[in-house]
Amino acid sequence: MIHLVTVIITTYNRREYLENAIQSVVNQSYTNIEIVVIDDGSDDNYAEAICNKYSNCTYFYKENEGLSSARNYGIYLSKGEYIAFLDDDDFWESSKIDKQIKVFLENPEIDCVHSSAAVIDEKGQLTGTIIGASETKAHKRSGYVFWNALGVWVVKSPTPLIRKKIFQPDLLFDESIKVGEDVDFYQRMFFRHRVYYINEPLAFYREYNNPDRLSLQQKKYIGIEKKMFLNFKKMGIKNPFLLNKIARKLLRRAAKRWNEIHPQSQIKISIIDLYFRPVYCLSNYFNEKK
Repeated sequence: MIHLVTVIITTYNRREYLENAIQSVVNQSYTNIEIVVIDDGSDDNYAEAICNKYSNCTYFYKENEGLSSARNYGIYLSKGEYIAFLDDDDFWESSKIDKQIKVFLENPEIDCVHSSAAVIDEKGQLTGTIIGASETKAHKRSGYVFWNALGVWVVKSPTPLIRKKIFQPDLLFDESIKVGEDVDFYQRMFFRHRVYYINEPLAFYREYNNPDRLSLQQKKYIGIEKKMFLNFKKMGIKNPFLLNKIARKLLRRAAKRWNEIHPQSQIKISIIDLYFRPVYCLSNYFNEKK
């Protein structure tokens, strides 16, 4: 049986790289793929003309509501047993899906397969940087990774392939989060599901200095740990000891993030705050001072 894979490509006012992203999916050695391009309210319909060139690529337009909304819409429209996300400025190595499907078939307990990614520049040239785990820590990115990942790392956005069944009403992208939605989603996914890491760059991640890139808008990440904690509670976690441990890890990350962005007004977390008041601190210490 050849399993259908849905690839969700979101785009918004960025025509220059989209076709390259689509072509990298069309050129996959694994062929049973549907491509769903979600245009999140671009000023013109450049994406529709590009999609029409490819028989397995379907174009959908929606009003601009952000990346989380666009991805959730793609999930709703998807027909595949597996789902992958690809931003319109990234692209894939040609054997990516083939290698990931092989892992799924050999490991039925795994619900997400991810990998490292090679960094490319604005022109698509390799920079020599690989984003992923070191050889000595690669094993820590497979299995039940929740506790070693929380507040430390998440999967790199163009790499994961995920079983569609994991997407539940309480495990989708939070549409209220406009920057860092992937951090929130994948940490929550780690809580429920086991993952498998391929220590090989199966995707190409584009880095360039454009102020519109969400990943460069670091101040907008302030407060995300509070939202993440609330989303864990919405998933039905009620054990106070478990919630306290989650809050402690998120508090450490929130303090580190704040201090990196605001070196002149650093926040120090006391032992008492860390162990006895982490939820209070998450809610009150990290509101961006505008």
